[in-house]
Amino acid sequence: MLRERPLLIPFLALAAGLTIADLSGVLLPFSAVAAAMGCLLLSCLLPGRVPLAACTFVFFLVWGLFALTPWKAPSSSPYAIERHAAPAAVTVEGVVSSRPVATPNGGSFIMRTETVISEGRQLPASGSLLVYVSAGDIPVARGDRVRLAARITMPRRLGLPGEFDYPRYLSLRGIAATARLETADEIVLMRGAAEDSPLRRLDLAARRLGDFIRAALPDTEVSSVLAALLLGDQKRIPEQLASAYTRAGVNHILSISGFHVGIIAFFIVQISLLLAVRCERLAIGFNLRRLVLLLSLPAMLLYLFLTGAAPATARSVIMLAGFVLALYAERETDPVNALLFSALLLLALNPPSLFDISFQLSFLALWGIVIAVPAVMERLSPIRHGWPRALLQFVVTSCAASFATMVPVLFIFDQASINGIISNFLIVPLLGYGAVLAGFCALPFVFIFAPAATGLLWLAGKLTAMSNRLIMLFAEMPLLRFHGITPWDMAAFLAFMSVLTFVKGRALKATLCLLLPSAAVLAHLVTGAPADGRLHVIMLSVGQGESMLIRMPEGDTMLVDGGGYLRDNGRDFGERILAPALFRLGVRRIDRMVMTHSHSDHSGGLAYVALTLPVGEFLEAAPGGDGEDYERLRANLVAKRVPMRHLSSGEVIRLSGSVAMTVLSPPRTAQHHTVETFDGKEMNEDSLVFRLSHGANSVLFTADSGFPAEERILASKAAVASSVLKVGHHGSRFSTSAPFLDRVAPQIALISAGYGNSFGLPSKRTLGLLEKRGIRTYRTDRDGSIELVSDGSGWEIFTPWRP
Repeated sequence: MLRERPLLIPFLALAAGLTIADLSGVLLPFSAVAAAMGCLLLSCLLPGRVPLAACTFVFFLVWGLFALTPWKAPSSSPYAIERHAAPAAVTVEGVVSSRPVATPNGGSFIMRTETVISEGRQLPASGSLLVYVSAGDIPVARGDRVRLAARITMPRRLGLPGEFDYPRYLSLRGIAATARLETADEIVLMRGAAEDSPLRRLDLAARRLGDFIRAALPDTEVSSVLAALLLGDQKRIPEQLASAYTRAGVNHILSISGFHVGIIAFFIVQISLLLAVRCERLAIGFNLRRLVLLLSLPAMLLYLFLTGAAPATARSVIMLAGFVLALYAERETDPVNALLFSALLLLALNPPSLFDISFQLSFLALWGIVIAVPAVMERLSPIRHGWPRALLQFVVTSCAASFATMVPVLFIFDQASINGIISNFLIVPLLGYGAVLAGFCALPFVFIFAPAATGLLWLAGKLTAMSNRLIMLFAEMPLLRFHGITPWDMAAFLAFMSVLTFVKGRALKATLCLLLPSAAVLAHLVTGAPADGRLHVIMLSVGQGESMLIRMPEGDTMLVDGGGYLRDNGRDFGERILAPALFRLGVRRIDRMVMTHSHSDHSGGLAYVALTLPVGEFLEAAPGGDGEDYERLRANLVAKRVPMRHLSSGEVIRLSGSVAMTVLSPPRTAQHHTVETFDGKEMNEDSLVFRLSHGANSVLFTADSGFPAEERILASKAAVASSVLKVGHHGSRFSTSAPFLDRVAPQIALISAGYGNSFGLPSKRTLGLLEKRGIRTYRTDRDGSIELVSDGSGWEIFTPWRP
């Protein structure tokens, strides 16, 4: 096998080294790479293949353990931009070092910092700064020297289970810190083209082409999709349309990959051949079929950089270039070896590519295609020619790519679309063979004859508009949702793919291909419910919001509030933050969903959870709620026929055999809040306050209640003494009075607050009261998500997700 697949050992060893370095932080010095290289050279002098194979594996493994050093452990500098991270804004000057990325509302760019002006002092600076712009088109380009005033922040995780590791993502891009501007007008151009380069000129050409496309096609949904197909400018696509392409299972076509590059390379070869054969001298003197193959190489390279050189595009160009050179040399090409070569070369040039999701999914899709299509088409050999065979090959290719990425997509996103098997039949011809070719032909005419470009773009736009309408129909089809894919499932999946690719014996291959998925399925079937006879209370770290998951001793779940964004940013908090955390905690059903009040930082994520997971019962404070998030939540609950119940003081609910919930607020006389009459403070004072008891242990949940609600609860003479207090209103100075704290007399206090929030929460006053009474205090801004486990007599406290 190693003779047939000589790049298998280097690729596996390099990938293993990079993965170990990323997970463990172990990084070897360059001297270790040099020593491994010496051993590899010496092994060439030894007889047999085993020493060479072993030393090859060791060399690439050691190289992988060294290669991430510039990203994981960059050399420290006294002038590093991250040293200026502080609440106060500073003035930063530097050079734009990346192509600005545009979104429907704003965009971002990377800036190589040179100078920082702080408190009247001008200081040298170094490191890359990622600048987000909330609104407006970014007017600068790569190589421009710019100045801006912004607050420098260090990327930090929230501390949630299964959370996307944003700091890691930025570090693997070489970004040290971030900044945000409200508008693009805050960017001051100090000197245009301070650093000129071919990449800058290609960026400017891409911008001109994009502007021309948007001017020729005023419909934003059409022009944004076409710009993504031709220039890799995906971020401008409206979020609703981009989501529809994902649900329809054809979002891959919006990312420039081997499909686009292959079509364009084939088109260039055919056009060049058509023109060359008309020259008699060329036709007689050269082998034109071989010669025109070489013309596709510079065209593919130019197109790679014109579209931003994304990892998936780079891998495709490398792979296709290998095929072209093999065809030119009249040698047979093995698709598996070509795939290994392109992946190995890309990792050698840019090691962090291994952790890029687009690279991973495109690699797996191609892997599925190269092992499935030849095998299936060989068995369909009676259908040799014509459109039936082409149609069958198209179907097999679509199915192979869909199934090869289904498990990884479920693992990463918790949902996958199999609609692509159907929708590809219409969308790929419309966009891939139609809009891409028409649009690509238009690009050169933008610079030489604009009317011709406009005509070709009109045709590409019509095809794109037709595709968009079909996409909206396909997007209504149901998605495949499964939230239980584990790392062991991924390992079994990769082993299954490896068996299909590298195991030769039919009997052994069939046995392993049957055993691996069977073992994975069996593992899910025998996994018991997450019930251990203890009460679990998890305060989820959801930023400047609040959400708590309670798992009863028998395994039932109760979700109290759903966090949310303080301001509407067009994103769904439940989809992006809350639901993934619940999935990683093994939650498959919410038996009781509790909303203390409808402020967006408490209710923002509930609507998506109610849509995605089965909900047994919905409980809310008697006054009800209002607002867009609340209306969406109610609509989803009504659509799923979930029983709804309003709670007020005095009610007692038996949640399980050993857990009871006693409602302390709002009073029975509380009135419903409307948008017209509702006052934020009034809703806080009428939010749901309740006490959860389990044996000798108890937890008091105070939502956003302040002094008035606390006084009312104390006056009612209700039992409030609890071993754990969920501190009211994120630790505000207008909550948790001294008398209230003395009556509750907690041993443990929990506070949900966002790291570095602008409200100054939790307040020094509240923290001082807790510290004075010797109450152990845990905070999500400091500790991440916090888990308390009760056996009825005592508490165990865990903070395994500390940021």
